[in-house]
Amino acid sequence: MERREKMIAGTGLIERIFERAEKDNRSFLLEHEVYALLRASGIDAPPFFFVKKGARATREKLSVLGSDQVVLKIVSPQIVHKSDVGGVAFVENRVGEVNRAINRMLAVVPAKFAGPEAARLDIRGVLVIEKVAFADLGFGSELLLGIRNSREFGPAVTMGLGGLDVEYVNERLKEKTAVAIGSAHLLRGDQIEGLLEPLAFYDKLVEGFRGRPAPVSRGVLVEAFDRFRRLAVHFSPYSRKSAFVIEEAEVNPFVVRSGALVPLDGMCRFSRRRWAARPRLSAGLEVLLHPRSIGIIGVSERMNLGHFILNNILREGFLKERIYVVKPGLAEIDGCRCVPTVADLPEAVDLFVLTLAAGQSAGVMAELVAGEKARSVILIAGGMGEKQGMEGIEEEIKRLLQTSRKKKKITPVVNGGNCMGIFSRPGHYDTTFIPVHKLASPGKENPQLVYISQSGAFMASRMSKIPEVEPLYAISLGNQIDLTASDYLDYFRAHDSVPLYALYIEGFQPGDGLALAKAAGEIVRKGKSVLVYKSGRSPEGRKATSSHTASVAGDYTVCRAIMESAGVFVAETLAEFESAIRALPALARKSAPGRRVGLISNAGFECVILADGLHDGFNLELTALAEPTKARIAEILRPLGIDRLQDIRNPLDLTPVADDAAFTGCVEALLSDPNVDCAVVSPVPMTAALQTLAPAETHAENIHNPQSIGPRLIEIIRGTAKPVVVNLDAGSLYDPLAGMLKGAGVPVFRRSDEALRFLGKYVQTGLRTSR
Repeated sequence: MERREKMIAGTGLIERIFERAEKDNRSFLLEHEVYALLRASGIDAPPFFFVKKGARATREKLSVLGSDQVVLKIVSPQIVHKSDVGGVAFVENRVGEVNRAINRMLAVVPAKFAGPEAARLDIRGVLVIEKVAFADLGFGSELLLGIRNSREFGPAVTMGLGGLDVEYVNERLKEKTAVAIGSAHLLRGDQIEGLLEPLAFYDKLVEGFRGRPAPVSRGVLVEAFDRFRRLAVHFSPYSRKSAFVIEEAEVNPFVVRSGALVPLDGMCRFSRRRWAARPRLSAGLEVLLHPRSIGIIGVSERMNLGHFILNNILREGFLKERIYVVKPGLAEIDGCRCVPTVADLPEAVDLFVLTLAAGQSAGVMAELVAGEKARSVILIAGGMGEKQGMEGIEEEIKRLLQTSRKKKKITPVVNGGNCMGIFSRPGHYDTTFIPVHKLASPGKENPQLVYISQSGAFMASRMSKIPEVEPLYAISLGNQIDLTASDYLDYFRAHDSVPLYALYIEGFQPGDGLALAKAAGEIVRKGKSVLVYKSGRSPEGRKATSSHTASVAGDYTVCRAIMESAGVFVAETLAEFESAIRALPALARKSAPGRRVGLISNAGFECVILADGLHDGFNLELTALAEPTKARIAEILRPLGIDRLQDIRNPLDLTPVADDAAFTGCVEALLSDPNVDCAVVSPVPMTAALQTLAPAETHAENIHNPQSIGPRLIEIIRGTAKPVVVNLDAGSLYDPLAGMLKGAGVPVFRRSDEALRFLGKYVQTGLRTSR
């Protein structure tokens, strides 16, 4: 309680700092103001005082600085990089030396500027700071801690290595060991330590190195991060606690002195930019996804885009008598009633499909809204917001919806524009415009996922390539002019449906990344999986700013970190995304309490490669088998003599001699071991000892035999709560075995590195969620 009250009192001081800077026509703080902000936040700053231009340092003020030397820094709103212009100096802490150095600096710095820059230059004075004697720890001596406000996620807090070479060093560290990034709004205080633990310097700082005591405690690092987090929340664009917003704040570096973190330099940018809370539209999705009536415009008598959509709606079983086609001059099309205009619709339809060109869309939307004729709309039109001359159409539709909602009229939620449509199995419709002979209708037997994709073509390609994983819904978002990805995920959060939600995202509407991460976290905590592939990661998206934080925590880096913290499985490649679609539904409700992996194969090379893969950043640890497990496996292998050929250890090499019963018996023993949290099972199928082929005249093997490896593995893997993946590193001859395992819900990979990478990410994602 005492700490919280301190922070609340401190925010009032920070408000006044911002107000004074604003009166000075600045949207940023000078360095001594940053130190004052840090102190108000409960973070100790080194003693300092400010010498105005024309004034002098006094012996009394210098005596407060507890160092033999002091640091002088020029203070000017126009100078960001002080060292570049001679604006930093180290001098003896003697009044004469200090004043002479101040005078030199005030003479030298202006000479570095010429022309208009010199005319604008406003030097306020010189900051005199205690020279901090800090522990030189080598790697990890200097830390960066910062806040950055992103359009998509709001404020994020970053900690990493600091100093002048921050970007150079961080680019060369292993992924996720360079910086820790957390959402100020989503991260809880008790999650911070787990976020910091993977950092490359963390153990060195908190546990000591080569017999030296730990320079700083875990609590000190966590406390500093948490103070920045609470500062970011208070001055967030989503907060109503302050009129000010911290756009960016950073200390680089923090150093360690006597077990505490001390800031040596800092910056802060602020604004009064408020982000209006976007209304949540998920309540309107019930009628969109499960309509009782459908209207459609743009259907020709001949086969056009609208007619393809009408055909697809009818094919999925939607009742003809509940479909209205807006088409003047006709009584019916394909058994569906036609009406001449939108105004002639006999009711407010639950769903209206607008298939006309972008230029005609705003007018139809105006008719629908004015007449209160639709509760939801799928806006197919392409080019909207993308083609020159079409920029205003989206804004016109947005204003139309906003005005209607303010008046409390029946206002549709709108999916699109520039979308391919929606497939809804429970709603008995398909508004995509792909002919059935080009993309088969999804299966209806065992739906396991929901697609939410900003690109309809991306979604259709995955549905074509992975038909065995049937979608319950397939939603093409398009430009998200109204409904966004987070609206859909928020709806599914409250309507439990499938084990997997697979999202393809190109960009977020303002604040939607944060909303999506929040909804995803709630879904994941229910035992479901959320899979995201985020495109649009080019360097152009990482605009340069005045601090190091922006370059370290670029837009995609922030997105990935916050999504992963929420428990989202973030795919780095299309191949990983597709593999995860196949594997994640099979692992529903399976979780690993730790990273200890058991590896088992019947080939020595596979065991070596699997063990090597653990050192490639796959987040798994090779565990030692318990003695009872070793004894049990030895007993299984003894009749075949394998116990005389191989030691019983992890990875477990069963040799090509192991038959179906021995191999699967060892798998069962491995999974029963209390030291094993998860496993990769990698049978190399060419051995004559295993039945791995479909029946044929040329051999006596039969993968359908209940005693063969396939059915045995299926039974064992279904019976364990631990996540298990199978690696089948072989050619097309063994596709039937792979298909049998996949069909039974067993995750199957065809390369060991892919199997390890997936399992490692799955386990890491689960551990974040449980933490």
